[in-house]
Amino acid sequence: MTVLAPVETQADPSFATTLAHGLDVLAAFRNHPGSLSNAELAAHTGLSRPTVSRLTYTLEQLGYVRRDAKGRFVLGLGVLAAAYPVLSALKVRQLARPLMRDFAAYAGGTVSIAMPFGLDFIYVETLRTTDAVPHVPDVGFVSSLAPTAVGRSLLSLFTKDELDAYVARVKAERPDEFDYVQKRTLPDIELCKERGFAVSLGEWRREIFGVAAPLYRTPTGECLSVNCGIPSFRFSAEQIERECGPRILGLARSIRSLVAND
Repeated sequence: MTVLAPVETQADPSFATTLAHGLDVLAAFRNHPGSLSNAELAAHTGLSRPTVSRLTYTLEQLGYVRRDAKGRFVLGLGVLAAAYPVLSALKVRQLARPLMRDFAAYAGGTVSIAMPFGLDFIYVETLRTTDAVPHVPDVGFVSSLAPTAVGRSLLSLFTKDELDAYVARVKAERPDEFDYVQKRTLPDIELCKERGFAVSLGEWRREIFGVAAPLYRTPTGECLSVNCGIPSFRFSAEQIERECGPRILGLARSIRSLVAND
């Protein structure tokens, strides 16, 4: 489950740097959606333009990027094809959908299942019953673990060593988040362990209240959590704590039961 930090990979003789650079090019589209030129990709990745040109040529030949009408690069269908086996192997997605849909109808928000992705989380399933919400994520959406309810619930599943490694990576790679993690994220992780759910009241986005509960760890160590992003006008902060929190804890228990009995 743990993704190697840059400080570790630099000293690892088995680490394939060229491959990593190619993946860095693909990752640039995550933070900068839309089309990108070689010059922009070089700026976003810190790689030289000749290196980026070779990488985009190779990625284009393999179907992972393609050129648009202006000759700029966009992600290709090869990325989606590569992701399909990962998603199809997560049977919890199919099993949990009816329960997630019911919770979305109750909360008037978006219910998702997430997994850790380095210092971030990534949605592997998401459902909503209305588009009348200020934030409409989809499968593949990525955001920081630190300020979110789903991030805190995922981190509550980490071992002590994994959590220590996470904090060390934040300090090294996102020093602007480090103080926040120390003062807000870590205490909320402990609170999540005590009561079974986590909340984030407009900390990630002011207009969104988040509530989440950890699901389980897979046999290979992957962590999963379920969360709901709720427009802040639908519930007060007190209602999120008193009503939505226990309800999403119940949702997590029901999902675990379905998975265990499948």
